[in-house]
Amino acid sequence: MFTSIKHIGLITLGLFISTATIAQTINDEQTKLNVASISNPVERLSQLKPISFEYNTKQYKFLNLQSGKQYGFLSENIQAVFPELVKEKRVSYMQGKNNYKSASIANINETSLIPVLVASIVEQQKQIDQLKSEIEALKKKKEVTAMH
Repeated sequence: MFTSIKHIGLITLGLFISTATIAQTINDEQTKLNVASISNPVERLSQLKPISFEYNTKQYKFLNLQSGKQYGFLSENIQAVFPELVKEKRVSYMQGKNNYKSASIANINETSLIPVLVASIVEQQKQIDQLKSEIEALKKKKEVTAMH
């Protein structure tokens, strides 16, 4: 009896080892096409109008919207500046016995705004550094003028 359990354990171990797979590493350069820097991020972000709001959870219970104060954007505002970030989402819901309805709502991919925010910070930092250099140059010029 003990020998048969040993053999089953060895067979199971053999099957486990033989079915192991080797993971393939795929990098961003392979998976991403048309890579480009984000143009005019500060200008584009300044067109957005962040808002606070509350969802109409009483009228739209079937959407399972969060209650309480929220922060975000109106989809029309985002679509005007970043049209690729707004997609239509279809939601099916039951209205009565065996009666299903469908609604379309705008869905904003707010996570995709993060790279735009980072690009705008980088752009603004370059502007700050340039202004600092100009201020230092003006201070030195003023010192030289004051000495003469």
